Amino acid sequence: MALALLLLADRPAAAQEAAIRYTAGQLDCARFLELGESRILTESGGRTRRQTSARRGSWQFRAGQMGEQVALEGWLDTLTITRRSEETAISPDTDGLLGGRYRGTLSLTGHYAARVHPFVPDEVAEVAGMGHALDDFFPPLARRPLGQGESWSDSSGLTIRRLPDSASSDGLLHRFSLQQRGAAQAVPTPADSLPLKIQQKSDERGQFVWHPLRGLMRRDRTVVVETTVPPSRAVRQAVRSKVEQRITLVRDLRPTGCGPDSGGQ
Repeated sequence: MALALLLLADRPAAAQEAAIRYTAGQLDCARFLELGESRILTESGGRTRRQTSARRGSWQFRAGQMGEQVALEGWLDTLTITRRSEETAISPDTDGLLGGRYRGTLSLTGHYAARVHPFVPDEVAEVAGMGHALDDFFPPLARRPLGQGESWSDSSGLTIRRLPDSASSDGLLHRFSLQQRGAAQAVPTPADSLPLKIQQKSDERGQFVWHPLRGLMRRDRTVVVETTVPPSRAVRQAVRSKVEQRITLVRDLRPTGCGPDSGGQ
């Protein structure tokens, strides 16, 4: 017995820990506050346009375990969005979106597959892409346990590194850094059957905090997307844009009810 305990103590920390995973128990009745700010730079025909946008929303979720996935339902309790340019400021009424249901499945490692999108009023859609707000809401997780200082990467350009743990009044918290790079050469267009040819690259850097029992507690991320659209039959002049987003997601631990029954939009 003593020899077995000694061998166990000598094993690396990652071998003694299970990989972190999303579960319905973590997300059922969970609430999150999301804060986002963006800077948007657009150049076309020798003209430059600068805009900023801001978003603040309070999310609530219901969740149920469905085999190896989490059946997820989310909705916004509150939402304010604003876009400003040199000419004007727009703050659309978001009441038509509040309570509308987002439904989909979340894999144990954080891939969200949408099934139902809420109705997004046109005036909101012009300012923020809220129809797909949950597509990258939850950070992806490494597919194996990570000891402190260890990294994991996949073929998509994602790298996750475990940072030193930190202590809180609620227990030990695991901290991770996340970096993801991507590229695209075409995007679909609603008014044309042919995709729009582009040159786009994205770079995301951030961190997230994980509680062993509660799951995701906080996520901070900076996403930079640079896009070039060459002239075509749909675009007369080349367009270049750079969007820099800073997004913070914080779990709301205040005791509240779980909200209304499923329904709404």
